[in-house]
Amino acid sequence: MKDFIEIKNLFIQTTEVKYPCPRCGTYTKAEFIDKKGYAYCLCPKCKTQYKTNTKVSINFRKFCSKVASEPNRSQLHYSSLEKKVKDILDSFGYREGIDYIHNVAMRNGKSIYYVDFYIPSERKVIECNGTVWHDLWNRRASDKRKIKFLKDNGLEVIIITEKTKNLREYLAKRLEWSVC
Repeated sequence: MKDFIEIKNLFIQTTEVKYPCPRCGTYTKAEFIDKKGYAYCLCPKCKTQYKTNTKVSINFRKFCSKVASEPNRSQLHYSSLEKKVKDILDSFGYREGIDYIHNVAMRNGKSIYYVDFYIPSERKVIECNGTVWHDLWNRRASDKRKIKFLKDNGLEVIIITEKTKNLREYLAKRLEWSVC
């Protein structure tokens, strides 16, 4: 009996663990978990199919779900990375609401893509891809579709991550701006 209990504690019961839908936040049981540790789910509410990493703790998922329910698509809400980019754009002389727009919704058929910064006069988009939302939540496929859509519509996409070195100089070069 002791051996059975030890072995039982090694496995995650997929029927007990629920994962939040990246679109609507509804917690769903995994249909199955692959060998790499990804849980595959189908949201009963919005019918979104998604996969998520099982190695991320339940408490972290709850935290992210709570944060994601905040009005992060509001033009007044800035992530820490977006705030850095905003400060740099302002220092370059760009004016918010005139020269650049934050959190712009762009429609692609039924899908709506939100871009972090849009500079209409230069037809450039700046995407701030934070590790929590874009790497841990496995958003690579969605990000690829979004970038393809933007490029197909004649927009230049500048991607910023938390690992981008010398952010000010990088943006100056990409925006063809002379750094003082």
